[in-house]
Amino acid sequence: MKRFGQIMFLIILFSKALSAGSGIRCEHPRPDLMRSDWQCLNGEWEFQIDPKGIGEKENWWQKEHLERKIIVPFEVESGLSGIGTKAEAENFWYLKRFKVDGDLKSGGRIILHFEAVDYQAWVWLNGNYLGTHLGGYTPFSFEITDLVKDENILVVRVYDSGEQRQVRGKQSSTGRGYGIWYKPASGIWQTVWLERVGESYVKSFKYYFERISGEVNFELNIDGASEEKIFSLMGFAPDGKELKTGIKDIPLAEKVDFSWKIDEPLLWSADNPVLYRVKFMISDERGEKVDEVESYLGLREVEVKDGGVWLNGERIYQKLVLVQGYFGSGNYSPEADEEFSRDLILLKEMGFNGLRLHQKVEAKRFYYWADRLGVLIWQDMPGMCTEPKRMFLPAGKEWRERFEKEWQEVIENHFNHPSIIVWVPFNESWGILPEIYSPVINRWAIEVVRLTKELDSHRLLVDNSGWHHRETDILDVHHYLDSVEKSKRIYEKLENPWGTYSMILSSLGLLARGLPMMSPLFRGVKYQGEPIVISEYGGFGFYKTEAKGLLDNYRDYTLAIGKYRYLQGYCYTQLYDVEQEKNGLLDEFRNPKVSIEEVKKINAQIGNN
Repeated sequence: MKRFGQIMFLIILFSKALSAGSGIRCEHPRPDLMRSDWQCLNGEWEFQIDPKGIGEKENWWQKEHLERKIIVPFEVESGLSGIGTKAEAENFWYLKRFKVDGDLKSGGRIILHFEAVDYQAWVWLNGNYLGTHLGGYTPFSFEITDLVKDENILVVRVYDSGEQRQVRGKQSSTGRGYGIWYKPASGIWQTVWLERVGESYVKSFKYYFERISGEVNFELNIDGASEEKIFSLMGFAPDGKELKTGIKDIPLAEKVDFSWKIDEPLLWSADNPVLYRVKFMISDERGEKVDEVESYLGLREVEVKDGGVWLNGERIYQKLVLVQGYFGSGNYSPEADEEFSRDLILLKEMGFNGLRLHQKVEAKRFYYWADRLGVLIWQDMPGMCTEPKRMFLPAGKEWRERFEKEWQEVIENHFNHPSIIVWVPFNESWGILPEIYSPVINRWAIEVVRLTKELDSHRLLVDNSGWHHRETDILDVHHYLDSVEKSKRIYEKLENPWGTYSMILSSLGLLARGLPMMSPLFRGVKYQGEPIVISEYGGFGFYKTEAKGLLDNYRDYTLAIGKYRYLQGYCYTQLYDVEQEKNGLLDEFRNPKVSIEEVKKINAQIGNN
């Protein structure tokens, strides 16, 4: 407790120092690829709803002013945005006047970044059309070097409808929260910023760690590569000591691949989240710096074997809690950076070692704090066709392609975070429920799962969280049962997972015995010895259960899981209340509803870690 209190103090101090004098939520938005020269464009923007969708036809992108004010990076429906409702409109416009800071104009190129805009954005700068981006959970950027003036006008048109086939996660299509769906998050909801880069610069990179050899394998993408320039790497141990990398004066190309062998590497884990620091440098033939960018590495290896999940060669028991990424009046966006770290510290103080980020992709700073604090993450892809009226209807080819493209962008954008150990492309068959009767949807679901492994074979995969597993590293199961005895009956049956016969018959059989639960395996699929995890249970307070208090229910249901040695972990629903779903261990404002110490004691009784 004392250690986490000290960490929290340092985090708050660090966050305030980063944002001092910079406006609202102006910490560096991409801490895993940082340059020194950048400028935050968050704060007050002009705003106008376009209820008839006529703005582009009437050239609103040429306007010098809009009717209202909005605070970025809070989405339209957020109370902190100053708007608070989108009404029935699907189109709305943003306008920002700005001057480029002097440091950004001292040579090189200027990049305009949007970390996330939901759902489709069109962008103009000083009357020049820059381009469009589709998808509410991934970043995009434009080079604006030749378009910058002394005074600049940036205009963004956003389209976000109630269309259920678009990727929306838990965002309600009705505009209001109900059941397990919440009010939507439309428009700019993450940081907008400028960055100065070199004429040649590191645009992105990936790294893979091989635990046995101690090698870190890098793949760099270079924009503006030329043979006259050279690349070098500096590396620093977790204590700050500079390390020899042997990577110096490599001829620059569009792709730069190399390996760095680290002697006796310190391994990242939830208990010991050590991070190495690296500096990528590009120089010209005279040895003068062209580009310099810093990042960090968490060296860890995750795998499944012998029916368990292993981290760095040691078996781990996953004690997870469901996190949905809602922040009170900020809705999708926290008011301050320390709200990210606060949630992570609270769950660790409760004795959890990780979380499942459910139906949302967070800002990069959330994963940065998870990397620093040592929190294991299962990362969901937000679903499409998640609500009842659309759930059983197949999404067409265009919508499936949109989903697939955005999922690929999510994986690539978050590839380097050691905290993420599991990718989850589908949840409870949302977006693929027609798999039951549609061979096209069934084949597509398998294609997305295989694409995920193709993009990242160094992490684990849960193909369809909850049930109907086809090709998965972990067989996870969801249940919300109204008695501990019913959950024990499920666990007894799960020791030999079923699904090799009709899913419908097996599910009806369970219902007949008072156990509402879908078949764990898709029809025709046999259990291959995968680790089994109860990845959703609890939710107490949102449905009728035994007449006990929240803490007693948590204790009884959780300890029941711990009694079955074949089970390799659990994920409790949920960390905090979200809107009308009042079933958290904390309330919406993160006040404990039960004793944090008592929850920690319960969690400490289970597992081998």
